[in-house]
Amino acid sequence: MIKAIIFDMDGVVVDSEPLYQKAEEQLFQEYGVSIPEDDWTLFRGCTEERFYQLARDRYGIKVPAEILRRKGRQYVLTAFDEGLDYREGFLELHERLRGHYSVGLVTSTPGDIYEWMDKKIGLHHYFQDVVYGGMTTNSKPHPDPYLEMMRRLKVTASESVVVEDSVNGLTSALASGAWTIALTGSVPIADMPRAHSVVHSLREISPALFEELIKPSST
Repeated sequence: MIKAIIFDMDGVVVDSEPLYQKAEEQLFQEYGVSIPEDDWTLFRGCTEERFYQLARDRYGIKVPAEILRRKGRQYVLTAFDEGLDYREGFLELHERLRGHYSVGLVTSTPGDIYEWMDKKIGLHHYFQDVVYGGMTTNSKPHPDPYLEMMRRLKVTASESVVVEDSVNGLTSALASGAWTIALTGSVPIADMPRAHSVVHSLREISPALFEELIKPSST
């Protein structure tokens, strides 16, 4: 029986991936770097620290990672201030889930950025609990963040459904043992780890889909 639905944040609950990409493109232009389209798949679901370190190493940027991070945050927060909103279909989906399941949020975003986003659009109204970047020893793609949320919600992996959109996030969710739904849009389907179900819109997610996930396979 499914008791908890756990969401990733960026690209799933909030439509933030285009805003991140816009901000990061502006930042890297300062250093004469144009990020190839295929490389964005590598960055989806990374922690902030990992993203800037990976970018420095990959593109030969000599600026210290901490300076790059500080400048990047300013670009990101400016982009968020202008356009941060929920992903289409999330509020309606939450209404379908409310009162029937525990609902959690797991994100690699650092706590201070999460809190800024929460003040902007009221994320805390929709989740019983939140696990953000830095709250577990290991981040995605390790399973620790999702296992921590299951512990907080007092559910097992077999009682949990995770909705994710990035390679790191899907890897984390699958490693936790949860039933995993891959939401397309952020990463090409061919690059996604094999999830239990693939949807192209949050409107496709429903209790009926959860029942399909846990239904024994016919032999």
